[in-house]
Amino acid sequence: MKTQPQRSRAGFTLTEVMVATCIFGIALGACCMSFSFAMRGVNTAANQMDALQDARNQIELLRTYKFTNTTYLTAGTYRITNNPFYSGNYIVSNADSWTKDITVNIEFCNRLKGGMSTNTLYTSITKTLHK
Repeated sequence: MKTQPQRSRAGFTLTEVMVATCIFGIALGACCMSFSFAMRGVNTAANQMDALQDARNQIELLRTYKFTNTTYLTAGTYRITNNPFYSGNYIVSNADSWTKDITVNIEFCNRLKGGMSTNTLYTSITKTLHK
């Protein structure tokens, strides 16, 4: 009786390797997509914080002016031009003869939604505090 040599069963077949490669490719693609989405979120948060700080600076600048300042605190809408990276405006409205309401709007690039978003801050200035 002749014995046939036994075939070794160690190793992977071509089909198994192809399936494993496909699964690895899908997993790697998902990791890359999630990293990309996370980086857009980080960039948007940084832009939003910069715009918020710019709005706070604008409010503090407006608070330094006298209540009767006709250049910056007369009722109306004014363009903010002191920051080359963000665009915005502020709106002064007279609540009464003693109070002025100020709304500051700063736009920033929102990469999560695509396009621009706006940070808005409100404050009031009263004549008793700003002579």
